[in-house]
This record gives sequence, C-alpha cells and structure tokens, in this order.
Amino acid sequence: SLTSPHWDRYSIPFALAMASPIIAIFLSQAYHRSFNPASYDWASRFLLCIPIFLALRKSTLPTITILQFGLPIGALAALLMLLIHPYNWGVGLTTSHAFNLIHFSDTALILGFLSLFSINWEHKDHALVLAIKILGFISGCYMSLQSSERGGWIAIPLLILLWVITFDRKNVWLKISVAIPVVIGSIWLSYLMSHMIHSRIDLIFSDIYSYSHGNKDTSVGLRLQLYLAALHLFIENPFFGVGPGEFAHSMPALTASGMLTPLGGVAGLSEVHNEILDKCAETGLFGFLSILSVYFVPVYIFWRTAKSTYSTARIASLMGLCLVMGFFIFGLTVEIFNLKMTAAFFSLTLAVLMAAATRPHAETSDR
Repeated sequence: SLTSPHWDRYSIPFALAMASPIIAIFLSQAYHRSFNPASYDWASRFLLCIPIFLALRKSTLPTITILQFGLPIGALAALLMLLIHPYNWGVGLTTSHAFNLIHFSDTALILGFLSLFSINWEHKDHALVLAIKILGFISGCYMSLQSSERGGWIAIPLLILLWVITFDRKNVWLKISVAIPVVIGSIWLSYLMSHMIHSRIDLIFSDIYSYSHGNKDTSVGLRLQLYLAALHLFIENPFFGVGPGEFAHSMPALTASGMLTPLGGVAGLSEVHNEILDKCAETGLFGFLSILSVYFVPVYIFWRTAKSTYSTARIASLMGLCLVMGFFIFGLTVEIFNLKMTAAFFSLTLAVLMAAATRPHAETSDR
C-alpha cells in the first residue's frame, strides 16, 4: 500500500525542477498576455511525473525493477517496427504515424543503452536475461546508425565511456585508458567500413566549408542560422522570450532583415533544432533556467545516489545518468521534447529511475 509522499533533500528539488517548465511557460504567456493551452502539452508531462515519482517511491520494489525487462523488449520491438515499416526520407522522415525519424532513432538508442546499464540491476542476471539486454543494446545502436541521424551518434561513444567507467568502480583510470583508444578505433573503423557513415560525416565538413564560403543553405548552415536567430531573439527579449510557440512567427521578419535566408526562414517554421536555444528564445531566462534544471538537478541527485551501497539504487542512478546525458546530447541538435510522446517517455522513465535511486529505505551512503 502507498503511504503519504515523503519530501526530503531529493524529492523537493526534483519536484521543483519538473514543475519549472510549466512555470516558465506561464510567466512568458502572462507577460505577453497571450495564453495558449497547447503550449503546456510537453511541460505537463514533466509535471505529471512528480506524483508518479512520489507513488513509486513508496511502492514495492518489483514495481520499479520490472522496467529492466521492458527496456530491451522495447528496443527489440522498435527494431521490428523499423524492419516492417522502414523509414522514408521523402515524407517527413517517418518511421510510423507517431514518430519522426530523429525522435524514433534517439528513443531507440536510449532504450538500447538503458538495457546495457540495467545489467545486474537487482542481482547477477541470468544468462538469458543478460543476452536479451545485450541484444537490446545492439538493436538500439543499430537503429541509430541506420537512421543516418548524426545528432544521436554523438551520444554513442560518450555513453559507452560512461558505462565502462561506472559499471565497476575498480581500476577506473585503467579502464579509461583502455576504453578511449578502443572507442576511437571503433569510430574510425565504422567511418572506413560503412559508406553511409562515411558520407554522412564527410557531409558535415562539406557543409561547414560551404557555410564559410557563403552558402548558408546546407544542413549544418540552416541550423547555424537558426541558432543565431534564437540567440538574437533571446537578447532582444531576455526575461520572457518572444512567447511559447512564437519562434516560428518571428521567421518572416528575420528573413526580411537578412538574418535568415529564405530557406532558413522556412526551416525555422518547424523548430530551432536545439532544445536549450528554443527555450531561451521563446520563454527567456526563466525557460533557460527551467530546461537546465530538468537536466542538471536529476544529474546532481543521481550522482549523489550512485554512491549507494544498495545495488538497485546504484544501478538506477547510473541508468538515470545515462538517460539524462543522452537526452541532453540529443537536444543539442533537435528539440527533443517538442513531441509529447518523447517528453512523456523521458519524464516517466526519469520518474521510475529517480524513485528507485532515492527510495527512503534504500541503504544509501554519500561517501
């Protein structure tokens, strides 16, 4: 049975961080005297994760740790979806009617890495369970690479290094000295052996070269245009931004001023392609602080609880670090929370892992 919520040094800052996006949106809308309920869609998922977190924190442990089986199954199911319904570059980068390709590949990748981080969560995994988790990890990486979405690729070597360092705290520096050359070598081999990876990485340098010589309408060039436009709007409206959802409405004026090319103005009608800059432009300083709190308050808590001598709390903390670090990296090149489904996945998974990491009766130690 559930008891009353237990507020402490972990639950209070976590709840405030999860509530902060909806507060930032309200403050911006109140300043601009323009209220649109749709702007709260993604932020409401973060708010709703608070009671879920509090309830799970008082629930029985199996309710939480069953997640370890859902993660690899989810990754394998996503692979099956991709095989049945391949992505289509020509019609909105779709893999299904629910996801676009970028969000699909990023979600699949994080499912794969969470499967890897969940190894030996409660106790040493049975060989079959271990095999399923490893297959889930491989499936997630495969889908990310096959999607050709380079933003997600950045997370792969960084999350591998995080897992190598944290899986066993013994001989950390030795593992780092071995892991870094192995990861760099794997990246180099992938670049040499895969034409798709080779061409997608080469395109980055080609786009940068083109941008430096005046062609701003490349994939990288369009993003750089939008980043500068978002910073411009933030500087002009530092405290409350231009208003939630108003970045797109600023495109005609910025295009007319010459800050954006016509193609850049069209690209800006969809998104900024950076989660933090989007919040800066649309909800100002309060939005900037809110998105940072969504990332870094959980990171701080997970870092503290990762020192636990209680296996479930420690592994849940490392999984939480993986989740937040992954979504932070994804958000550098896409607005990862602008789809309600992605925001719901992140916030719900975060709530479960936070509950497992901070359960009051867990034998934690802040050594």
